[in-house]
Amino acid sequence: MYYRITRATIQSGTFDQAMATMESIVESFSEINGLVTSRLIRMSETELLGVAAYESKELLEASQTQFDELMSNMAPFLAAPPSVSHGEQVMTFDAE
Repeated sequence: MYYRITRATIQSGTFDQAMATMESIVESFSEINGLVTSRLIRMSETELLGVAAYESKELLEASQTQFDELMSNMAPFLAAPPSVSHGEQVMTFDAE
């Protein structure tokens, strides 16, 4: 698995609007080839952490334009450009 980790800071007071926007586009995630899971974690009032798992680095890279287009819907709520990094899974634990 290969991961895209996105740290985003949203403008204060826009969380509900930002989440409504995410909910309106989340169904489109199923159209992204190779995307296995996606999680959005609220770190603080204005900080979000997105973790998206892909089948491979190649599929993650191939999806970049499609991902960018979807996430452009979040631009009105961002306080700054998001920080994006990528990495390979090296360990996993599942309780089930």
